[in-house]
Amino acid sequence: MKSSYSTLMQSKFFNPAFNSAIFDGPIRIYFAQFHEALALKIYFMIQQKLNSEVARAKEISKATGANILVMVYPSEESFLMSFEGQNQTAHPLALEKWNEDVVVGLRGPLEDNHLDLLVETIGMAIQNWKPNLKAVSELQYEA
Repeated sequence: MKSSYSTLMQSKFFNPAFNSAIFDGPIRIYFAQFHEALALKIYFMIQQKLNSEVARAKEISKATGANILVMVYPSEESFLMSFEGQNQTAHPLALEKWNEDVVVGLRGPLEDNHLDLLVETIGMAIQNWKPNLKAVSELQYEA
């Protein structure tokens, strides 16, 4: 992440309930310990369904230091504090660019029927992710 962890902690996206995380290259999942089972399910679904997207994300992250941050908010209220304007819709997640990173926020723990939507959203976010294109193109020329 171009921004440090302390910068993330002071951002509107951080919640004090986030006491656990799963880091796998550029994919970072932040959650409260009591959502560990959901976070692991999300992690394994990303690994199973987004192989080529994750490989692309790793290249981008290597070149730019940017990451995909998945925030599993403990409640709808904590989600709404981070993603203003999302209360008009009951959509279970939100996506926002933050510096070079992409933040995917979950409106509380997701039901299983929304997990495919989450994985699809992360996949599309990676496909459309364009942080500092100059660094990415330099990486491609070096290969």
